[in-house]
Amino acid sequence: MLHWIALLAGLALLSACADRKEEARESLLSILPQKRDVEFRELVEYPGGAVCGEYNTVDPMRGSTNYHPFVVWGSKAEERPSPEDLAIFCSRDAEAALLTTLGIGPVAAPANQLPQIRSDIRLIESALQAYQADNHFLPTTTQGLGALLAPSEMPPKPARFREGGYLPQLPVDPWGRTYQYERSGLGGIAHDHLIFTLGADGLVGGSGEDADVSSKHLKYLDYIAP
Repeated sequence: MLHWIALLAGLALLSACADRKEEARESLLSILPQKRDVEFRELVEYPGGAVCGEYNTVDPMRGSTNYHPFVVWGSKAEERPSPEDLAIFCSRDAEAALLTTLGIGPVAAPANQLPQIRSDIRLIESALQAYQADNHFLPTTTQGLGALLAPSEMPPKPARFREGGYLPQLPVDPWGRTYQYERSGLGGIAHDHLIFTLGADGLVGGSGEDADVSSKHLKYLDYIAP
């Protein structure tokens, strides 16, 4: 009887793994410009549910391209994962990989400040999105996050600044410093921006409490500690 229970449990696990890998294939296909003639290989599911593997596209006229790595976590897919993505998502211990790769963590430490940092960055990010929706651009690096509180006197000036601003006040990091902000792009149009804290020491680099944590790291924190 126990033998049959173990066998059924094993079959259920294999089925779940197969389903997750199929979901990963579909997620990646949904973001690829060419959805036909795509081949996959070496798909592996990791603790936490991330699936890593390789894919290539087959051109009937030119043949196969080289295989490229990809990562799928949750409902998100990345066809061009960064080295950090591969190191953290494609790991048996994502928390340890985050600490080793970026110096951030330990996430499970009782006194860690990461929950507050994550909440603060999300609050600022939401305000930036509202600002962009109203004015069709983000504040420049020079204007800074203060542009969310009152209309900037520096160009480009917002044409539809919301009454009362986008935040009642700027949040400060766990060490009492305002979060830093950088925006790339010219002409007032930018899709790439960064919100970050330099950690307890206020210096670039470091690990543990001194680690720099930015908006681009939230996907790792959400994956490890949803």
